[in-house]
Amino acid sequence: MSRCRSCGAEIRWVLTERGKRMPLDPEPYHGDSPAGLFVLRGHDQLVPTAIAAPAGAFEEEPHFRSHFASCPHAEQHRRSR
Repeated sequence: MSRCRSCGAEIRWVLTERGKRMPLDPEPYHGDSPAGLFVLRGHDQLVPTAIAAPAGAFEEEPHFRSHFASCPHAEQHRRSR
């Protein structure tokens, strides 16, 4: 685990399906907001892969929230396009 440089919260680094690094909140999410949710594949790997979990998908698996969705300072880390 590492910590967010902005808010100090613990984060877990994963890879997206496109191979990009992304921070997740380390504990499964149990809230009502469907935004920024992922399930993990490759738990046995050093860096698991995060698969986007749209509402109603993968209902039997734990969902993890992108730290970009929960960090109060996320705007500082957004890349311009």
